Amino acid sequence: MRRLLEIIRVALSAPIVLMVLKVYIPVLFPLTFLIALTALKLDKLLGVESFLPSPANFGIAAISFTVGALYWVWVYYQLVSEGKGSPSPTAGRTQQLVKTGIYAYCRNPSIHGKLLGVLAVGFALNSFSFCCILIPALVGVSLIEKVVRQEPQLVDIFGEEYLQYQQRVPLFIPWGIIFPSKKWTEPS
Repeated sequence: MRRLLEIIRVALSAPIVLMVLKVYIPVLFPLTFLIALTALKLDKLLGVESFLPSPANFGIAAISFTVGALYWVWVYYQLVSEGKGSPSPTAGRTQQLVKTGIYAYCRNPSIHGKLLGVLAVGFALNSFSFCCILIPALVGVSLIEKVVRQEPQLVDIFGEEYLQYQQRVPLFIPWGIIFPSKKWTEPS
């Protein structure tokens, strides 16, 4: 119970609230709306009436959103509590490199929670184009952006420590769950 209260406290902390106010509300929410409109038009062009059986799509959307939100909060909890800062450079970045928890398996785990959260919109809309064309393309672009822009910044900030971490831990897919040799462990 104490850990749950700590996670809730961090989820409502200034770094997270600032990030939501600076990044999610003005950028990600409108972008999701634009993607949804584009997807519905694309579905019509493709002749795809529905993607999932209705009304099951709403249940799937609710589960996807809930799991995504909980995962997102858990990942950001790790960044705020262990990284001693904010998950977003626009809201003040982390001060310490986080290499434990889910970060021992994947360098960008927050994208999984965001992906589940945004897919909930596609499931609720029952849009094939949203879930299977536009969002996978957006995830690809996001990962490229992380490699091209964010990773060099992390090397500048954390130096050799990040380079060692980068060599050992995958960018997106947490292979260490299946292959323990891919999980981060401190060098001997």
